[in-house]
Amino acid sequence: MRVLLVKTSSMGDIVHALPVVADLHAAFPGIHIEWLVEEAYMPIVQAHPGVENVIPIALRRWRKNLLHPETRNQWRAFVHALRARPFDAIIDLQGLVKSAVIARLARGPHLGLSWASSREALASIFYDRRMQTPLGRTEAAVQRYRQLASWALGYTPSAPPLFGLHVCATRPGWLHGHRPYVVLLSATAKERKLWAEERWVALAGWLREQGLVSAFAWGNASERARAERLATRVNALAGEDGEGLAHVAPEAFGLDVWMGVLKAAHLVVGVDTGLLYLGAAVGTPAVAIYAGSSPHSVEFESSGPWRSLGDDGKPPDVHAVMEAVGSVLGWAVPPALLPVHGPAH
Repeated sequence: MRVLLVKTSSMGDIVHALPVVADLHAAFPGIHIEWLVEEAYMPIVQAHPGVENVIPIALRRWRKNLLHPETRNQWRAFVHALRARPFDAIIDLQGLVKSAVIARLARGPHLGLSWASSREALASIFYDRRMQTPLGRTEAAVQRYRQLASWALGYTPSAPPLFGLHVCATRPGWLHGHRPYVVLLSATAKERKLWAEERWVALAGWLREQGLVSAFAWGNASERARAERLATRVNALAGEDGEGLAHVAPEAFGLDVWMGVLKAAHLVVGVDTGLLYLGAAVGTPAVAIYAGSSPHSVEFESSGPWRSLGDDGKPPDVHAVMEAVGSVLGWAVPPALLPVHGPAH
């Protein structure tokens, strides 16, 4: 059996869809799985040994140069790769008109959610078979993807979600010394999901007192400015002794690099963003901070220790996050005894 999974973006959604691969291999030993994904997220899918072939698409890049001859050449090469062999099932996990239309280029039966359940209702008209889901669009992502795939191929998942990424832990060279480090994901594209900077400073200052180095990640210029501002404030708390205990990634790294950095980390703490779920998927203890979204729409089951705090419009305070850190790391420290530098609320 040869199956094509269509899940092109975003980073977090791709991570949430990974357990489908383990489910398929458990149900059909010897199955051949291919995955259609945006080129920027290829390293995630390539890190899964259960995916035989990754077919990249570059819609985000092509849209900027639609009329360029090279764009047309790359599109033709993409279509050729997509149609190179027929599939026994083409499962659109994305549920968008864009993904459904692109999936139609592949040869084989197309399966997806119904009009009532798809993220974009019109996507359903491009499927040969459609699944009705009891919880519709409100169902948590991991469950949604697993149920769609199991309905499409007629099996029942019996094991907890298995993300299955094979990643080598790589401590980044810009983190000098040998202290264990924590990746802090303070940035997100949606401002409502941010956690107050004072709370990040207080958390990183407390982590420093526990002997942990903080590494602030970023993805664009504004996020880098925020990360540098936070690191400067954290290091200022400790005066001369604080030099080098809070760091900022010196450049924008690809996901192939970040996966190794996340794997080698002692802990990941972040807002609702793709790198947080990627860190948890490689097995690193993780604490999720929800401020402008709800954890109930995710219900993430991690490969390692995991805690989620807060809700839409109800961000957690610093002491709650500290307690969660102690929980995932196995520290028996009463929250009342945790020192805080700066406001805790």
